[in-house]
Amino acid sequence: MKVRSTLPWHEAQSRFNARCFDAICGRLDSLNVDHWPSLNALNCQANILNLANHRGQPIRFVAPNSDESVATHYEQRIAENGEIATRENWHDFFNAMQWLSFPKCKAAISEMHARLLETSVDGAKKIRSIPRDVLTLFDEGGVIVASDDETLLDHIRNFEWKKLFVERRADVERNVNFYLAGHSVLEKMLDPFIGVTAKGLLIKVDRKFSSLSHAEQVHEVDSRAAEWLMNAESLASTHNLHPLPILGIPGWHAANASASFYDDAHYFRAGRLRKPGIESANS
Repeated sequence: MKVRSTLPWHEAQSRFNARCFDAICGRLDSLNVDHWPSLNALNCQANILNLANHRGQPIRFVAPNSDESVATHYEQRIAENGEIATRENWHDFFNAMQWLSFPKCKAAISEMHARLLETSVDGAKKIRSIPRDVLTLFDEGGVIVASDDETLLDHIRNFEWKKLFVERRADVERNVNFYLAGHSVLEKMLDPFIGVTAKGLLIKVDRKFSSLSHAEQVHEVDSRAAEWLMNAESLASTHNLHPLPILGIPGWHAANASASFYDDAHYFRAGRLRKPGIESANS
């Protein structure tokens, strides 16, 4: 079920201070507006950052095409012309924040969608193929998880939530970084509710990663995740992305300071173990 927020712009400002928005906080600050940002404001930031699609064309945020009879598929329009149809709502706003914060990931997503749509198989179908499902799951609900400790990432793979968030909580706070990247899940976190789950793309980093600045870390995981998204093996199964109940992340929900918070088996589900695959962007 899609959740659409109707929160007024001015009421969202204090909520942007929540840790779940850390990955996009730099871009939020750069807008420096007390009202809905205009297309011109978004394009100004895109120009400053020299945003481009995978084919090197400048990114432009534009009004949606009102003539549906001649409308190009959304992702193809980005891949071919660099034009991102953008409405004044939270869903499209966070999509713009994705582009400003994770430009390589977004360029990879639109390019791979376009390539798949150009094939006779995907272009002729009214339903998405598995590779396009993987792209969409990350685009809408992605969270990039980076750690130099493989055993912590294994707890996510194995749905071992109490081991991760209770028994090894200090290790998580010290050795795991979470970067919320999906525009739909970012929108949900404006007014979070028990049940919000993201799709984790797990990245093994080296110990030098923790010494990088926040901006350098985001740049690094953006590059690594983009490589993963353009790998055909990564897109072969939706199981290569890992369900992550993000309200369990330390600091992302006040109630998770209590170990009993993780007793909710409906939210912190045991899941099923997956066969090994190309599920991680390992170093």
